[in-house]
Amino acid sequence: MPSVTRLVAATALVSALAFGLAACSLGSLGSNERSFEFDSYGEAPKSGTRSFVLAGWVPSDATSIRAVSLRDDPEEAVLTFRTTAPLADAAGCAPADPLESAPPVSPDWWPSDLPTAGVVCGEWSVVAGDDGQVFAWRESSPTEASKAR
Repeated sequence: MPSVTRLVAATALVSALAFGLAACSLGSLGSNERSFEFDSYGEAPKSGTRSFVLAGWVPSDATSIRAVSLRDDPEEAVLTFRTTAPLADAAGCAPADPLESAPPVSPDWWPSDLPTAGVVCGEWSVVAGDDGQVFAWRESSPTEASKAR
């Protein structure tokens, strides 16, 4: 039969471990990033006051849309999608070489190496791959060069 001292010690140890694990789980809940995913352009909100609104320059054939924004500054965001539409033809977009801003966040699906040339669509810096995959980002305080465009 176990002694009361051992039983109390074991209970204290289990409680301490459980509390420690709970604290680790709660820490991940405090992430500053918000993620959004939509299968197609038609599913994504395009206006309103939601946390995520699809930018007006995104083509209507966009699919596999993923975005991440910062909770404390939702203007800082990254976006990816697939399209067959040429981005240079999108309203409000102009070629930029080099792009003068950097993505504010790097989710696990974000590529480690991006082209330096692309287009600027309003406040968004945008690059496209040959496979129709587009990567775009927006900073809350665009550089002076991008404000002038």
